Amino acid sequence: MDGQQVIGIAGVGKMGEALVRGLIVGRVVPPNQILVSDAVPIRAKEVATRHGVEAAESVAQLAGQSDVLVLAAKPKDMPTLVNGIAPHLKRGTLVLSLAAGVRTSFVEKVLGGRGRVVRIMPNLACAVGEGATAFALGRTATDHDALTVEEIFGAIGRVTLVEERMLDAVTGLSGSGPGFIAALAHAMIEGGVRSGLPREVAYKLALQTMKGTAELLLIDGLEPMQLFRMVATPNGTTVAGWTVMEKQGVPQAIADGIVAASKRAAEIAEEAGKA
Repeated sequence: MDGQQVIGIAGVGKMGEALVRGLIVGRVVPPNQILVSDAVPIRAKEVATRHGVEAAESVAQLAGQSDVLVLAAKPKDMPTLVNGIAPHLKRGTLVLSLAAGVRTSFVEKVLGGRGRVVRIMPNLACAVGEGATAFALGRTATDHDALTVEEIFGAIGRVTLVEERMLDAVTGLSGSGPGFIAALAHAMIEGGVRSGLPREVAYKLALQTMKGTAELLLIDGLEPMQLFRMVATPNGTTVAGWTVMEKQGVPQAIADGIVAASKRAAEIAEEAGKA
């Protein structure tokens, strides 16, 4: 990425601030080339002070000075935000929308030909540099824009290019995924406690087991059930536990839950489009 470009971030909640931190730690651009704003001005100033970046006085100023503009507002706030930046946006600006369910076509229509639009679906793990991010290019976005997105979001995790129609499924899988995995972790911890472990011991062991297993799968490139078969020796402990889980419908319920979350993401997108 061009080291002279300014990255503007409109909305510095958890995700917006995680991106600020990732850009600095990953040395994507220097802190003095990161500009932030928020609907709550004091929040933008706090984030700016904490990370040594600049705070814009308004979204109009943010739009006018940014070469890459990240829209990190909630879906319900996006129409107001996009309308607010449209008159002030530089024509060649790359606009990255992080709002779930807000189509690139909507943003492009409001911007009236200014800028190029990319839709991004990151997840909460971006806050610790381990995000799972997928993105889709808008109608006029280019291959070079894709490389820019990969560089920015690669600083806070792993990045995948998909077709926009797939982003609802991405929302159901990796967007909602941290919530599902946290609930699974809770269940594993409860099982450990019921088996006789102190809660703090069960907590540490369960979370490190989840983290280590994910790293093992990613580094070795294994299919998950390959690793399962490596662990599940005949008549062993893993088989005993898995037999109970299968009998109670746990694997199917998890898969069905992802489908339900994806379906709801599509419904939210339709509702946003009508609104």
